[in-house]
Amino acid sequence: MKKTLVIMAALLLLSGAALAGEDEFSKGSFYLTPQLGINSWAIPFGLNAEYAITPNIGVGGTVMAWFWGDNWYSYSMIYPSVEGAYHFTQLDVKKLDLYAGAGLGFAIFSYNAKEAGFSGSLGNSGLVLGLILGGRYYITPKIAISLRVNGSFLSGWGGFGGLIGATFKLK
Repeated sequence: MKKTLVIMAALLLLSGAALAGEDEFSKGSFYLTPQLGINSWAIPFGLNAEYAITPNIGVGGTVMAWFWGDNWYSYSMIYPSVEGAYHFTQLDVKKLDLYAGAGLGFAIFSYNAKEAGFSGSLGNSGLVLGLILGGRYYITPKIAISLRVNGSFLSGWGGFGGLIGATFKLK
């Protein structure tokens, strides 16, 4: 079910990839997006920041965190990344900002087995290469609903997931 939702969201974003509005993404603007993820074993949460260096290109970063476990064990992962994205601003469609990009981050993974007295890394921390497909729908000139589909590779943390958030255009 979740894979179907991710695939449908990706197809929706891809089908409108040439439909972004120029006013929604603009050079010199700064965007801040608190976001929640869709996952089967934990609910990731984090923050994305992006600065528009040209009318189509943004650079920034994301920090995400996952925490999960039960009475016997606990896991955590913190994932900071730097990212770049191309925003499809060529065609003028109001209220919509669609983009695609990539990021490079480092997954910091830890494990704690409470009963066994073990804690520490299991060796799955490492570099992560990510691909990004996203969109923002502006409900006001400064606030948008954000949807991102991420794919990641390397260090044992490969896969696809979705993020939903609220973007605030600060500048």
